[in-house]
Amino acid sequence: MRARGYNKQIELWQTTKVSDGFGGNGVTNELITRTWCNIKTPLNGSYRTTEEGVTDTFNSLIITLRKRNDVVYNSLNLFFKYRGDKYIINSEPINVGFEDREIQIMIIKENVYEANAISPIGGSVFPYTFNFQLI
Repeated sequence: MRARGYNKQIELWQTTKVSDGFGGNGVTNELITRTWCNIKTPLNGSYRTTEEGVTDTFNSLIITLRKRNDVVYNSLNLFFKYRGDKYIINSEPINVGFEDREIQIMIIKENVYEANAISPIGGSVFPYTFNFQLI
């Protein structure tokens, strides 16, 4: 692919353990690199199958980027960010044309389960409410 084909910028992030200062460890996300890539949506024939057996393509992207020797892609602790959304790696990097120039990776948008505002049913609020997060 010619250089002008890489028209989107994507970030590669890594989840790492860091010391919390009290003898334990915490988890943080660290930016590895920003790189230019080509982004496509999957065609009708390349569906993703979920654990429920449902197939979808709305949250899937196929990214094509230049092969780099300094980055080893894995789905254990690496993820991509594009336009502020987190995408997890769904496939191994495919060497396009076996020329060691480009790789293709299928990524899937991470599901975010959150609500901006929750209003009680019936409009009344229990006076002794407390903040909690549903997981």
